Amino acid sequence: MIDSHSHLVPGVDDGSQSIEESLALLKQAEEDGITELITTPHFMKNGEYRIKASELVKRFNELKQAYPGSIKLHLGNELYIHPDLPELLEKGDILTLAESDTILVEFPFHDYKEEYDEILYELSLKYWIIIAHPERYRYVQDNPNFCLRWLKEGYLLQSNQNSLFKKETKRILFSMIEHGFVSFIASDAHNKYRPLILKEAYDLLEEEFGMRVAKQLTEENPGKLLVNEEIRVEYQEIEKKKKRFLWF
Repeated sequence: MIDSHSHLVPGVDDGSQSIEESLALLKQAEEDGITELITTPHFMKNGEYRIKASELVKRFNELKQAYPGSIKLHLGNELYIHPDLPELLEKGDILTLAESDTILVEFPFHDYKEEYDEILYELSLKYWIIIAHPERYRYVQDNPNFCLRWLKEGYLLQSNQNSLFKKETKRILFSMIEHGFVSFIASDAHNKYRPLILKEAYDLLEEEFGMRVAKQLTEENPGKLLVNEEIRVEYQEIEKKKKRFLWF
């Protein structure tokens, strides 16, 4: 399996805080069957995590040198939406995923501004876009068809493995997968409480949706990402269930 979203570079964001912690997470990933991964430190232009690419690469290389295992490691960023992202990418201050033409973009959890669509459009002129964990956003939880504004533009959606098991996200995410919304399931690993695992999610996906979908979301699409191969999505709008009234 290939993990496309994790936070393993020590001490740069709210993920791993030491080489030792990162190595423990990687050992866990090996035992889980992960063979390749992209670690994606947060970048927030107006937030707490703003380490530029040059420093990230240095710290990432230190992790690679300390890691004796078999997993192939790649570097990227999880980019919090901001008007300066196109310029920062052009200057090389922030990173695409594994040196590909694809970027991972995150939004606020409670409010979505119309201007974000304009930023995404500008980014899409040069990059393929993956939206990070949409099932965690309140506006998607309220209406999963909110995702259609992204899907119609050709943007891809990545969901977190633990969202398949959480009460507040499981139902909505199952529906999104059933209707073809989701292209990746990733760990979004941070620490032992948000571990670097995918096998349990793979098994659940296989049970609920079949082997083809399980492989597509955890192996095939992440593999295509790494070699810059276009990922095509077939999706359907989620029909709203009609309210049932009880008459007495």
